[in-house]
Amino acid sequence: MFIRKEEFNEVKIIPSILVYILLSFGVSFILLSVNREVLNNNANAVQVIIDFSFILFLFYKLGVNLTKIQNLINDYLRKINIKEIIDVVFTQIVISFGTTLLILGIICLINIDTANSLNNAGEDVFTNTIASFILTVISAPILEELFFRVVLFKRISKFFNVYIGMILSSLLFGVLHMELAIVGAVIFGFANCILYLKYRNILIPMTVHFLNNFLVSIPTFLSSDSAASSDAELLSQSDASAYLILGAIVFIIGMILFIRFIVKNRKYIERDAFDNKTYNFNKLL
Repeated sequence: MFIRKEEFNEVKIIPSILVYILLSFGVSFILLSVNREVLNNNANAVQVIIDFSFILFLFYKLGVNLTKIQNLINDYLRKINIKEIIDVVFTQIVISFGTTLLILGIICLINIDTANSLNNAGEDVFTNTIASFILTVISAPILEELFFRVVLFKRISKFFNVYIGMILSSLLFGVLHMELAIVGAVIFGFANCILYLKYRNILIPMTVHFLNNFLVSIPTFLSSDSAASSDAELLSQSDASAYLILGAIVFIIGMILFIRFIVKNRKYIERDAFDNKTYNFNKLL
């Protein structure tokens, strides 16, 4: 039994992007006017403010209220499959790890300095542990699932079909992530689109996103203090072969699991892809 999704409004893509840009410039300008050091030294905290401001905007445009949230949560509790969520998160972490090793191995062979730069790029993101945790584990999953699945995927699928919606929204989702995470993020986007279609409830892919970001962030958060007081370990040309071999093995294992997930849930994609009239995308949240 589905809740009444028609209670939620449709949100358009271009206006949403423009609002996010305006919020980014607006918050940055205000903080810059008050104290330049606040903006320079608290980038993650500033991003959290921008993200939650945009989330509130999306809530407003979607017509969210406490009653609808309660209905959405009740629907979520009836449908949630913990085993499937864990399986999806495990698969995505395996794929991301494999692609990261593969990309690093390839770049090591081409330019070792670039490889070291990319390998250490993530360290600067976690300069403030509390703000970084909120940004990575809470605000980013909420914002990204609302925009990339509820707004972008749904809107594109409405005008074309589910396949094009999945491809474009997942590619854009991947492009906006860090260099080494692009491939894994694209596949992650596909998985969450499938979960969104299957369960008709954005809280399911949000849960996957929360758990994934939390687990992959743990090593960085735990090592943030020691990393600040010691030099990062540099890669060498001799690391390339090991990275390529291990990365290929891990990536293949992850893709086998991902293909099994797609085959298992293929009917949920085909149901909407081939007969768009069977479900009104405007009513989906």
